[in-house]
Amino acid sequence: MSNPYQSPSFDPKQFQDYSTPFPPPQNTGFGWVQQIRVVAILNCVQGGLECLMGTFLVGMAAFLVVMIQTERNRPGFPNNNNAPEGMEWVMGGVYGAIGAAVLLAGILRIYAGFQNFRYRKRVLGIVSFVCGLVSMIGCYCAPTGIAMIIYGLIVFLNPAVQAAFEMGEKGTPPDVILNSFLPYPPQGYGQPQNYGQSPFSPPPTPPQV
Repeated sequence: MSNPYQSPSFDPKQFQDYSTPFPPPQNTGFGWVQQIRVVAILNCVQGGLECLMGTFLVGMAAFLVVMIQTERNRPGFPNNNNAPEGMEWVMGGVYGAIGAAVLLAGILRIYAGFQNFRYRKRVLGIVSFVCGLVSMIGCYCAPTGIAMIIYGLIVFLNPAVQAAFEMGEKGTPPDVILNSFLPYPPQGYGQPQNYGQSPFSPPPTPPQV
């Protein structure tokens, strides 16, 4: 029978700080690592908008060539109102080149975004931020493109983010990567076995009368 007047026993290790399983910057950069997927999603959205604009410009290039040639060959059309010979190919080439560049930049953004969402190919993500600025020549999405490269570089150049991508390249699952950056990792990442439980023994059961 336990003595109700005895001082409660406890484990001194319960009040000690446990060591984290990962050295800095892993155990101090959870907020930064969380933003990797935010950047990846925004990059995919930006890439989708650029793909739409690039497709439109390529289609416009083909439309201009056909339209100018059709007007030139239309019977009864005043010759003095015709575009100069070869103008349709110049305009079509300009629109087509800009559209193709914007379209390729958008595709690169989407692919890099999918990879970055899985904590892989950090350098490719940075390249997509820079190449995405080509959309500015199409006078489209310039403000969001500039915002993406600023925000993306701030996040992707952080030491904790670099460590997270290194873990991802080695095949570490995304959930494990996130848990490894928690300031207080969940059970199984280095805590004492009875962490979170009361160190005191339960009170004795009163005797039955």
